[in-house]
Amino acid sequence: YFIVKGLNMKKYIPNILTTYRIFVALLIPFLFFKGQYNTLSILFVIALLSDLFDGYLARKWNVISIYGKMADAIGDKLLALSASTTFIIAINKNFIITLILEFIIIIINCTKFIASGNLKNREFNKNKSSIYGKIKTVFLFISLFIGFISYKYSSFSKLILPFIIITAIFQVITAINYAIRKED
Repeated sequence: YFIVKGLNMKKYIPNILTTYRIFVALLIPFLFFKGQYNTLSILFVIALLSDLFDGYLARKWNVISIYGKMADAIGDKLLALSASTTFIIAINKNFIITLILEFIIIIINCTKFIASGNLKNREFNKNKSSIYGKIKTVFLFISLFIGFISYKYSSFSKLILPFIIITAIFQVITAINYAIRKED
């Protein structure tokens, strides 16, 4: 299965899902401010779900790649930053909390990666996310999803701040964990 004219597509599917998330992240502000709410809703939900499946499928099918690992992290951050920035402008200013904390996590990760010599040695597969980072990402995406649907259905807006607070707690825990942990 997943074979197209002798090409084993299985090995590309996780990277396609990851790349899709990057593509959607770039489209979020454009589609949102152009009023393409229904299109964006579908693309956004698929992007959130793609984060659940890309790594799982890569491990299950044993097709883990350096591109996949790097693009997954970039896709997650880009989706979070793009949606947070758009939502700060259009929906709820409290998303500034998630945006600032996500930038702090990016700075910590980049600083540690460069300081570790992994960039110089081209060892891109040594940075591993922690369980805190995974939990943080789940809550961040839930917060963004709630923010997104609250634009159309205002009854969801009362859930935004509690989820932003929970997300912020996990972002702080993640930032501390990444700052103090020793590299493999």
